[in-house]
Amino acid sequence: MLNTDVLVLNSGFIPLRITNARDAVCLLTADKAVPVIESDDFVRSPSISIRIPSVISILGYNDLPKRKVVFSKLNIIYRDDMICQFCNKRFSVRDLTVDHVIPGSRWQEITGKTLSSGYSSWENMVCACKWCNNKKGNRLLKELGWSLRTNPVEPKYLPHIIISFEKAQNKGWLPFCGFNVKLIKLIA
Repeated sequence: MLNTDVLVLNSGFIPLRITNARDAVCLLTADKAVPVIESDDFVRSPSISIRIPSVISILGYNDLPKRKVVFSKLNIIYRDDMICQFCNKRFSVRDLTVDHVIPGSRWQEITGKTLSSGYSSWENMVCACKWCNNKKGNRLLKELGWSLRTNPVEPKYLPHIIISFEKAQNKGWLPFCGFNVKLIKLIA
């Protein structure tokens, strides 16, 4: 019960992160946060009884964490909204890979640069389904008659919290998921 997820908001009700109920209860008892939504479950000690929160708000904290978007396979998939940039179909994360638009075997020939100069970058990598990635192989898009759904660029911002729509709905978090949260649909 103390390991259940709790959504943490700043005092302006903008989501900051997800923590566990144990840490949320500690913030509540230290008067650093207030409950926004509480569950029907309690945590009890000899002297106090506290409802386990589902959402808390940090008192006196209005900022958002500032951070550069980290270059990673998962962030490329999220940047491209879990849509294969070749066939334009949405897939679950487990059915997606990341593909180099200009393959490594052709990089120097086409760009005149070494592999350490931009090969693995936001601009040369896109989200692809396993089938399209396999079919593309080491060919260029024009050789296949393919085009990209969107031009790959480095994102200026990605939401800090990425959760499934179903989880947000079940936990009662949807009213707080308008900013700084990316809701994804789980695909069976």
